[in-house]
Amino acid sequence: MPDSPSRVQPTRLRALVLAALVGAGLTFLVMLSVSSFGTTMPVVPWTTPVLMFAGAAAAAVLARVTHVRNHVVRRPPDVNRSLATLAIAKALLIGGSLLAGGYLVFALFSVGHLDAPLPRDRLVIGLVTTVAAVGVVLAGWALERACRTPDDDEDENGDT
Repeated sequence: MPDSPSRVQPTRLRALVLAALVGAGLTFLVMLSVSSFGTTMPVVPWTTPVLMFAGAAAAAVLARVTHVRNHVVRRPPDVNRSLATLAIAKALLIGGSLLAGGYLVFALFSVGHLDAPLPRDRLVIGLVTTVAAVGVVLAGWALERACRTPDDDEDENGDT
């Protein structure tokens, strides 16, 4: 039970696993319906994982800046900025988990047809994009941790 009902709790691993399973399930249904209707499988361009890696890098920089602002310099928090940063962190965590599960299923859907070049490309691009999505999740986790107030860190370590 939380200490007070007004505290925002960190995102649980259970929520991230559930989001990944939902992304995987939806992608499986879409890929199954595409293959059953005999239409061509979608192709993911290389710009997708590149942009996801860039987003993860930007979120990591934001996490570092937020950590320095909150824990090193210890500036008084701006409520609007803090809420926006926390919302970004939560969106990165849940969205990255959805995408990681979805792109993993997208990649694995082509495993049985690796003799052709297009399914092989789908597998490689899907796996690289899955790694990029995991990078987005890790950056979101770092950003969420950076959003914690210094009092939370002291309570966890038992310093007070």
